[in-house]
Amino acid sequence: MRSPALLLISAAALLALSADATVPSSVINIPGASIDLEIRGSVDQENTAKLKRWVSESAGQVLLAYGRFPVPEPRVVVVPSEGGRWGGDSAVPFGRVTRGGGETVELYVDVGRPLADLSADWTATHEFSHLLLPRISWQQKWISEGFASYYQNVLMARAGNYTTNQAIEKLTQGFGRGRGSRPELSLNDAAREGVRRARYKIYWSGAAIALLADVELRERSSGTESLDTVLDRFQRCCLPSRRSWSGTELFTKFDSLIEDPVFMPLYRQYANTAGFPDFEDALRSDVVRDEIFAVRTSTH
Repeated sequence: MRSPALLLISAAALLALSADATVPSSVINIPGASIDLEIRGSVDQENTAKLKRWVSESAGQVLLAYGRFPVPEPRVVVVPSEGGRWGGDSAVPFGRVTRGGGETVELYVDVGRPLADLSADWTATHEFSHLLLPRISWQQKWISEGFASYYQNVLMARAGNYTTNQAIEKLTQGFGRGRGSRPELSLNDAAREGVRRARYKIYWSGAAIALLADVELRERSSGTESLDTVLDRFQRCCLPSRRSWSGTELFTKFDSLIEDPVFMPLYRQYANTAGFPDFEDALRSDVVRDEIFAVRTSTH
């Protein structure tokens, strides 16, 4: 989900934005999924074609994790919404994932913006990255938001939307915001406080855990294991999932998919300890530049 000020909009306003006429849905086929795309509001043919291309490209970035989309029949709803209405100039000022009755990604989009502006915005990549995991209990919201925040930068770098230096700088800035936010709270405490009171702590502490796990897996296996391979195995066994998972249940499952545990040790070290994960050494690791953020010419 996007940006602090955007969450102040009322539920009534969200409903009003999505109540317009709807362009007939269309299907976008990518490896692993048939995406049901619905565009709401009055959108002309040229902008409709642009939005279809953008959704296809944004969803396709998720293939750069392990070669296929994580759920087979997601629904994507595009709601026309000018960025200024949300108090900013973003091309995609708001997004969210809902899972009742199946996975739905809602994207509020300034449809008049050029394709380059849409492609440069991270919101869609963040929301699609949520689908790499099942629904996570709100008590460990830092996992769901943090892993999506990590992968939005990883995938946009691999797709060439960010340079490696830009991606590293975005993570560095995000971790800095997270470390400066509510240092008296643990990760689980921050989740209990909620996004309005501990947003940066929730989003960026979880992203730091994802980085720590990814780097450890790659370094100890000489690149044969990674967060990508763990999520690949998890998808094969457990997605789509129609239930909510606790953080410990998810991390225990992840550890069962690798030779030696990584995720629960990180959970025990950081989840209930005040402060912020120690990310600096991991971010300086050679595997970040050489492997994690490397541009992919193939999804495999």
